[in-house]
Amino acid sequence: MSETSIGSATFEPGDIVQLKSFGPAMTVVSVDAEGVHVLWYGEATDELKTHVIPAIALEKITVLDEDEDEEDEDDEDDDRKGKQAGKKKRRRDD
Repeated sequence: MSETSIGSATFEPGDIVQLKSFGPAMTVVSVDAEGVHVLWYGEATDELKTHVIPAIALEKITVLDEDEDEEDEDDEDDDRKGKQAGKKKRRRDD
């Protein structure tokens, strides 16, 4: 299996991670003895970048789509005004 565990952090391909010291959101491509292979989009250079980073330097993050943020704000406004009836949409964080 292609995953690694450092302390309580386990990384698997497809996870979204970030350096603990901040930086861009990166996607885990694979994990091996060398470290965590990540891929991200470099906006400054307009290209995909890859690197191998030690797992201890990474943490999993949740990235929300901007449209989802706006939709959630609209739902909250509607709830406050009493205009929305029925069930609220719920987002599942894995």
